[in-house]
Amino acid sequence: MKTMLLMLLVLMFSSAVFAQPGPRSISKGPTMTIKIYLSNEKLNPNIDDCNKVFPVNRTIPKTTATAMAAMKELFKGATKDEEAQGYSGMPTAETEGILKSINVKNGAAYVNFTDRLLTQMGTATTSCGSGQYFGAIESTLKQFATIKKVFYAVNGNTNEFYEWAQVGECPHGKHCSKANFK
Repeated sequence: MKTMLLMLLVLMFSSAVFAQPGPRSISKGPTMTIKIYLSNEKLNPNIDDCNKVFPVNRTIPKTTATAMAAMKELFKGATKDEEAQGYSGMPTAETEGILKSINVKNGAAYVNFTDRLLTQMGTATTSCGSGQYFGAIESTLKQFATIKKVFYAVNGNTNEFYEWAQVGECPHGKHCSKANFK
């Protein structure tokens, strides 16, 4: 009887130990496909049109914050496969930590950058550089039916952004309000 009880306890203990889950596999979960827009010297030889960008598909985890997810994906730059096809994007070193928030309302995306934008993205202030950067941003955001226009700020300050971009003060009236850039 004692032997049987001991065997039963050993069996219960063994099954409890071996029934413990091992390392969990990461579940992909639902995904969605978005487009990001990149420059491509093969499709736009000699970058004749600085504003011209081309779509590439990216599969990302499903989210309701699609504008933010798309911008984060854009800021990762071109993949090795995309580079092999002639695509180029914003270097990750320049875009790291520059996006603070995106507020979408009334058909507009209010893109709020951190002050890292001012120090890390120097080439965006040249005419062709800004055409490529902001052509990519605006095309990426305008793929969504809820976004028709895009406005920019640095820490909620539109004048700081537009002065950095060499446009001068914010030229967009009511869209320049800090309240839009949450």
